[in-house]
Amino acid sequence: MSFISFTKFFLKGLQRNFKIIRYGDVPEIYNSTAVLERYSFATPGVTGYLLSIREIGRHLLRKGLKFYKMPNSPFIYCGGSSNNEREFYFFSHLMKDFLSANGYRRDENLSFVDTKMIRKTGFEYIVSVYLFILCLLYLFRIKLGPVSLKYLVAYVKIFLSLYVSTRRQGIGKRVLVVANDHTDFPVVSSMIMQYWGNPVVYVQHAEVSYLFPPLDFDVSVLRNQKTLDVYREIGKITGDSYIIPRQEVTECLYSIFEVISEDCHVVIYLSSVFDYYYLKVCIDELKKNERIASVGVKPHPRIDRGFLNSLEEVIVYDSIPSFKHVALVPNSSVVIELLELGNPVFQYFELDNIGRDYYGFVKEEITPEVSLNHLSQPFWELEFYDEGWLSKFSAYSPSVNESWRKDLARLVCKMKSYM
Repeated sequence: MSFISFTKFFLKGLQRNFKIIRYGDVPEIYNSTAVLERYSFATPGVTGYLLSIREIGRHLLRKGLKFYKMPNSPFIYCGGSSNNEREFYFFSHLMKDFLSANGYRRDENLSFVDTKMIRKTGFEYIVSVYLFILCLLYLFRIKLGPVSLKYLVAYVKIFLSLYVSTRRQGIGKRVLVVANDHTDFPVVSSMIMQYWGNPVVYVQHAEVSYLFPPLDFDVSVLRNQKTLDVYREIGKITGDSYIIPRQEVTECLYSIFEVISEDCHVVIYLSSVFDYYYLKVCIDELKKNERIASVGVKPHPRIDRGFLNSLEEVIVYDSIPSFKHVALVPNSSVVIELLELGNPVFQYFELDNIGRDYYGFVKEEITPEVSLNHLSQPFWELEFYDEGWLSKFSAYSPSVNESWRKDLARLVCKMKSYM
C-alpha cells in the first residue's frame, strides 16, 4: 500500500464530495429534516467538535466493517438511482452495439451487489485509525454542521469498506462506470479504482451547475455542449470528453412549434425538494383554467409518494406521459428531455425550495418563466418556441445535427483501447 497515493485519493474524493455543499456552508436543498435531527449535535464549538469526533470514531474504530462482493465483469457500475441506471443502460447499449459487450445488469452494480459484515485484520484496523486521523484534520477545514458531518461519516465509511473489499478480492483490470460526479458512493468508487490504476467512465445523468467539482475522469460522456462549457468554467478538464445525445431527435421535437388550438393537458414535474403548499396552490390555479383538459403530476423518483393521496382530481404519472402535453417544471434537468420530446416547457420556480433558475434555462432563453397569475390563462400561447429558439437549444441537445457522430466514433476507439 502506498500511503501517499492512498491519502491523495482519499482527500481528492472528499474535495469532490464537499464542493457540492460548499464545504459546510450548505445550500438549502441539502438541509433535510432527517439529517438535521440525526446530527443536531454537530455545531461549532468545543462540545460540537467532541461529539462529532466521537461519532466518527464510533463508525471507524469498530472491529467490523461492510464488505462488498466485487462483480466478475469487465465493466463495473456504481449508482443506485433510476436516473443513474438509465445512463448505465444507455452506455452499455453503446458498448453492446460496437464492442459486443454485455448489457447492463444489476449484479454488476456496486449499489446492488451482495454485502456482509467482516472482522478487520490488524492492518485494516491500522488503516481505520489512519482514516480517523485524516477525518479529524478535515473537520477543521470545513464548517461543521449536521449535513457536513453526515457527508464526512458516509464518505469515510464507504471508502474504508470499498478499499478493504477490493484489496482482499483483487480488482484486476476493470472499467468503472459512474453517472454521478459528487455523491459519496460513486466518488469513493472512482477514487478506489483510480488508486488501483483502473480507468473510470463518467456518464452524465443530469444537467450540471457551477457548484459541481471539476471534470477529471478518464472518459466523460456528456449530454451536450452546454455541459462542457460549464465544466470548463469550473476548472481544468482532464481526461477525454465526448458529447453523445441520449436519444436521436425525432420529428417529435418539431411538434413543439405547433399551435395548441384545442384544450391541452398540463403535467407538473416535481423536483426532489418540492414545496407542498405551492404545489396545491399551483393545482388550484390550473383548475380555474377552462382551456385545460387535465392536470397531472410526475413526482421525482426520490419523493415519498404518500402525499399524492391528498391530491384530488389530479392524475399521477410514474413516467413521462407519451402524449403531447404542456409541462410545468421548477428546477429540474428533465426540462431538456421534455423539450426533445416536443413538449413545450414553462418554468414555475415557486414549486420547489431551490431558488430561481438553478440550471439557467430561463437566462439562456431555453424556457420561459411563468408566475402564479399566468396559470389560470392559456399561458402556452406565448410566442417563444420558434426557429431562433432551436438554434439556442442545439447547445443542450446535440442530436439537433449530426456532428456528435464523430464523438461517438472517438469514444468507441477509446473504449476498445481499454478492452
